[in-house]
Amino acid sequence: MKYILVIAFWLTLSLPAFAQDYKKHTVEKGETVLSISKKYKITPYDIYRLNPDAKNGLKTDTVLLIPNNPVKPLPAGAEVKAKPTKVTNTVHTVVAGETLFSVAKKYGVSVADLEKANAGQTAGGLKTGQELIIPVKGSGVAAQAKVAEKQIAKKQETAYMYHTVEAGETKFGIAKKFGMTVQLIEELNPEVKDTLPLGFRLKLAKNEVIAESKVAEPAEVAKPVAASTGYKTYTVQPKETLYSLTKSTGLTEDELTALNPELKGGLKEGMEIKLPAGLNIAVAVPGKINNLNATLNKDTPKKLALLLPFNMSSIEKDTVRSKKLRTDKLLNLTLDFYAGALVAIDSARAMGLPVNVSILDAKETTKTSDVAGLKSSLTGTDAIIGPFFQNNAESAAALFPNAVVISPLAKEAGHTYPNLYYSIPSDEAMRTALFDYVKGKNGNVVVITDSKKASARSFIKTNYPEFRMLEGAITGDGIRALLVKGKTNYVVLDTETLSNITGTLKLLDEATVEYNIQMAIPDKTDKYDHDEVSLPRLMKLKLLYPSITRDDQSAQTALFAKVFREKNGYNPTPYATRGFDITFDTLLRLFQPEGLKDAMATKTSVQVENKFIYLPQNGGNFNNGVFIMQYNDGLTVTEAQ
Repeated sequence: MKYILVIAFWLTLSLPAFAQDYKKHTVEKGETVLSISKKYKITPYDIYRLNPDAKNGLKTDTVLLIPNNPVKPLPAGAEVKAKPTKVTNTVHTVVAGETLFSVAKKYGVSVADLEKANAGQTAGGLKTGQELIIPVKGSGVAAQAKVAEKQIAKKQETAYMYHTVEAGETKFGIAKKFGMTVQLIEELNPEVKDTLPLGFRLKLAKNEVIAESKVAEPAEVAKPVAASTGYKTYTVQPKETLYSLTKSTGLTEDELTALNPELKGGLKEGMEIKLPAGLNIAVAVPGKINNLNATLNKDTPKKLALLLPFNMSSIEKDTVRSKKLRTDKLLNLTLDFYAGALVAIDSARAMGLPVNVSILDAKETTKTSDVAGLKSSLTGTDAIIGPFFQNNAESAAALFPNAVVISPLAKEAGHTYPNLYYSIPSDEAMRTALFDYVKGKNGNVVVITDSKKASARSFIKTNYPEFRMLEGAITGDGIRALLVKGKTNYVVLDTETLSNITGTLKLLDEATVEYNIQMAIPDKTDKYDHDEVSLPRLMKLKLLYPSITRDDQSAQTALFAKVFREKNGYNPTPYATRGFDITFDTLLRLFQPEGLKDAMATKTSVQVENKFIYLPQNGGNFNNGVFIMQYNDGLTVTEAQ
């Protein structure tokens, strides 16, 4: 059964999403915190840590979270013999073409600090496969290197001091006060990684280890050395193409080549090119998936709003509501999206994210909405998901320029805004993702199009000149003339004609006797589900196609379906899964240390079925998160590797 609610959550609990480390207890009449703690053999502190409102008294039927593995605070005055603690750093494995500068820029640290953290290993230049320790940005590299050297060598124990948490203090404020990083505080005190209880005694590294109680100066970020005053250096990212670079920079190919004549020989990963100094370019890396859960900063509360087209005023009567639930597609889509979003919010609650969530009725139609009427309710909101329709999402972006507005269902832009993010990849992004994938496999790419695809042929010839294109009629001899023995031949078929699909499939099947062939299509239309299209041949040719969603049954998909089914009593629809994915992704990005807008521009994430890689294009921001799926034997579909 589906329910419509308008709710606001204050999320302050601690638990990884869907984890089973906690159980729920419903308060009964006459129960106290002390009696409940005795019942579960935990301390009152454990209850207060996870249920701060319990300090104000318990009410009957209140639901409390009870930890299965309680964490006990350090008793006042107790002496602790601390064991050495290693400073955890990212380790980067050098790939071909990388330089000290490009690695430093990638992680936002200075070349000098990178050299200090890897003393003696960088003097002769970098070697492919070499492992580099990446210093923590802004933490005082010399101090960290000194601590790490002592700890790893085990020459002596690290000296510690203790600080008792006072009202209003945060880990960030304490770190700043003692010249440390939040990361180091959490490493020294893993039991309070997700909380900071009042009165808890934090273990801190002593002043002489970390730099005389001074606030560590931020490590200087590596600055590109421009060829002239008006330019900066940009390092080409993995899987980046000349075409994608034009989209993210707004420059034409001719303009890029005029600045960088070496581009005439092709764009290569790790290449350093010159761009105008004032140009902002996204640095999200499509091939690298960021673990947003691992980098959460929970020190500052955030506000999130969901604007959904419930249109409550039109369904006040039970009879009208019953009829709409049976017949209104938009209402059912909205309720499914909302149900998925609630699972995401519950997950955020369990993770202890301090976010105020408002779910509001946008009273939306295809042409109108009540976004303007909600202005007072949305003051100070950091992120807005919705409205559903393109023009209404654009109106919200114009009304709230300081908020990040995420369009959950529209993929084409009318008017672009710098704070508006389209979460569904466009058709162009889908095609480009497929072409980039087959190009990156270093095989022989053959493109077959029909007569109606003149613009597609022109696009491929301009952006992928190395692809071989079949000109004229689709014949067996014509295809074989373009195939190469000893290589994988990726044959891309771009047609909307059923006879071309079935005919090409037959010819490619016959050619597999002599050649290694894998078929690919830039657009999986319903024609590929037609009875005349041979499914065994599609599986034999291991058909590749781009998809907005991950069309396989992963463990994550099964887990989400189980949790959703337990909560709602029915299996999640694609819109319910999308509601979860967009909401959860936004919640995680809200609490990234670099801030929401930078996290939107620089981090890639994958949720249950959707991937999010937001790149700036033509004044707006568009999701380029596309999966490349592959048919396999046994009627299975998996993500292509």
